[in-house]
Amino acid sequence: MNRVNNDLQSDLLREVASKKSPNTRSKITIIVMLILAGIVSFYLLSKNRPASIVSIPKATAPTTKVIAEPVSDTSIAKPASTAKSLKSAAPKNKPTTKITRAPGDSARAIIAKFKERKGAANLQPLLKSANEFNTKARYADAYLLYFFAAKQGSNTAAQVLAKMHDPAYYSKQTSMMDQPDLVQAYKWYQQAAKGGQAAAQKDLDIFRAQVEQMAASGHTEAKQLSLQWQ
Repeated sequence: MNRVNNDLQSDLLREVASKKSPNTRSKITIIVMLILAGIVSFYLLSKNRPASIVSIPKATAPTTKVIAEPVSDTSIAKPASTAKSLKSAAPKNKPTTKITRAPGDSARAIIAKFKERKGAANLQPLLKSANEFNTKARYADAYLLYFFAAKQGSNTAAQVLAKMHDPAYYSKQTSMMDQPDLVQAYKWYQQAAKGGQAAAQKDLDIFRAQVEQMAASGHTEAKQLSLQWQ
């Protein structure tokens, strides 16, 4: 009995399946085809779609705000009155010309002023100027003033001139002469000694002893000079 029932049931199921299978299979086939068509369409669309280009803005340097400074326009003509006042207010720089004097010019100018004063007998200003020139190594000016003062009767100036020519005091660096002069030294020593100066007489005695020693050694100028006081 059970076997019969089972057989009947199996037959019934086969019948139902045979009736329904064509429709079910067609539906499934349609669904699968639609899915495949969708997949293919999506693939084709995604393949042919142009890639979107994203433009990246270029980096730009930060702009610096430039503040223009006021510029003075020098081309603008100034009023005539202002230009005139500025011209008058501007300091006048006069070119300075340096006056160069030749050796001895200052002494000659002093001597000329001395001669203009008639009856002038004071020689001290001349001697003072001569000493200043000598200190400043202006030997030409000093010598001229000493010489002029000695000619005017200054025993002090005569003694100074004598030592300038004396070999014992002569110095080429401080003298106007190239070499000592025995005759000139003796001349000025004599004048200073005759003026009554004890120091000048002492210098004269020392000088004479020196000349005699030089003459004994064969010095020609010393021999000739020594003959004058024998």
